[in-house]
Amino acid sequence: MGKKQTLILVLIIVIAAIVGVIYLAFYQGGSSPDADESKLSDIILFYGRECPHCQALEKSLAEQKITEKIKFDQVEVYHSRKNAGIMNKKAQSCGINNEDLGVPFLFAKGQCYIGNPDIEAFFQKELTAVASE
Repeated sequence: MGKKQTLILVLIIVIAAIVGVIYLAFYQGGSSPDADESKLSDIILFYGRECPHCQALEKSLAEQKITEKIKFDQVEVYHSRKNAGIMNKKAQSCGINNEDLGVPFLFAKGQCYIGNPDIEAFFQKELTAVASE
C-alpha cells in the first residue's frame, strides 16, 4: 500500500471516530422512559436533557433542596414522544399553542409556567406554604 492510500485510510478512520464520538455525546444513552400519565402528581416539571435552561433550573432546585421538600414529577420530553405528547396536552389545557411551548415547562395544580423565573417563583411560593404548615 502506498503512502497516499495509507493517508486516505487513516483519514477515513479518524473521521469515523469523530462522527462516532459526536453521535455518542449527542444521544447520551438514547430514549427516556415514558411517563405513566395516570401516575403523575399534580405538579409536573417537563424538561429536556440537553436544555441549558433546564440544567440551570435543576441546579437551582437542588441547591434549595426543593426536590426534598416538595413532591413533584420530572418528565424528560426530548427523547420521548409520549412524554412530549403529555406536555403538549397539559399546555393546551392552559391555552398554550405548541409554537409557544418550550422547556422548562411546569404544569402545577392546573396552572402552566414556562421558563426558569416563573417556575422558580412557583416553587418559592410552595416552599413558603410548606413552611407555614
